[in-house]
Amino acid sequence: MRLVILLSMALALSSVSQRADAESFYQIPVPADAREFARLDKKLPAVLSFYTHQTESELRDFYLQQLGDPSDEQMQYGRIQLYFVVNGKQARVIISSREEWRQVDIMIQN
Repeated sequence: MRLVILLSMALALSSVSQRADAESFYQIPVPADAREFARLDKKLPAVLSFYTHQTESELRDFYLQQLGDPSDEQMQYGRIQLYFVVNGKQARVIISSREEWRQVDIMIQN
């Protein structure tokens, strides 16, 4: 019984830790339901990828609310691409659909 409780607590803490890390990815916010699956952030260019159940429209609105007007917005290969400048760095947010999920890739470069 103790082992089950300890494992449950460890899983809860690891999910909070992953969420805190995702939130601090070059000060780019992520939606509350983001499920991170890839991160390359040791040096630039850096990438964070996650899945979410939000719609493409909801995600677009989320990033416009959080980061302001993009410097550019494009639709390429069925993906929404939003370009921002955050803390002096170029940030690209790519939103694409994967069945009932949306995939979001955030790329940061100098």
